[in-house]
Amino acid sequence: MPQHQSTAEHIAPAASATAAGASVHVHDVVRTFTRDGETVHALGPVSLDIAPGEFVALLGPSGCGKSTLLNIIGGLLPQTSGVVQVGGADVDGVPDEVGMMFQKAVLLAWRTVRENVLLPIEIARGRKAARAAAARADELLDLVGLGSFADKMPNELSGGMQQRAAICRMLIQEPSVLLLDEPFGALDEFTREHMNVELARICALTGRTAVFVTHSISEAVFLADRVVVMSARPGRIAGIVEVDLPGPRDPEVMTSAPFQTYVREARDLLKIGYDSAASTEDH
Repeated sequence: MPQHQSTAEHIAPAASATAAGASVHVHDVVRTFTRDGETVHALGPVSLDIAPGEFVALLGPSGCGKSTLLNIIGGLLPQTSGVVQVGGADVDGVPDEVGMMFQKAVLLAWRTVRENVLLPIEIARGRKAARAAAARADELLDLVGLGSFADKMPNELSGGMQQRAAICRMLIQEPSVLLLDEPFGALDEFTREHMNVELARICALTGRTAVFVTHSISEAVFLADRVVVMSARPGRIAGIVEVDLPGPRDPEVMTSAPFQTYVREARDLLKIGYDSAASTEDH
């Protein structure tokens, strides 16, 4: 039976790891900002260690700081205080080891699917380097079942296919850490389920470390080795669920008793986070 971890403890990584991913270290991270002359405490303190090759889901209510934490790890936002490291190095700007994916695919309409996948290399190293990487782009498109669509334009792809192309664009520079901010939130339920299976398969094949933001309890449990449940703002870690389900996971696992046990545990932790935040506001 899964057990809750105390929020007072530093949350340690799961035991399993693979060489392709990099570690993520977050220690006492706080983020505040000023709005209308007042300081708003948005996040923290948060401490979290993620092992190489681990898949961690950040689960919590809207406005709890999940995306803020993800953007801090990715170097898009500075923390107000605390330490953030990727692969043992302090984060100062976007680390080379990090690839990011957001809710919208944001493919450029005037570029082919292959050209969109190669865009990060073209921006970073020029067109010659992008042309040299075309074979790698085609390998990635084959990996996600889009090999025959490499020369198509984005408007010829469905929403799910566009997200698969965005996954390839994220992977093209061989990042060791994948940061995903509700990448399938705008898709219909069936397509979202398919994309979750696809993402889990890719992470298992490549050994990448993944941090995945979601509002969905079942999505978090299906994908993750650990589900980190955050409280309402200011976002802190309310608890953690260690998900011990065999892989590769099939959607049928969601009907199993162990899966439902993990879902209930995550839901209980969400309630604890809400109650804790409400108690803080009352005082």
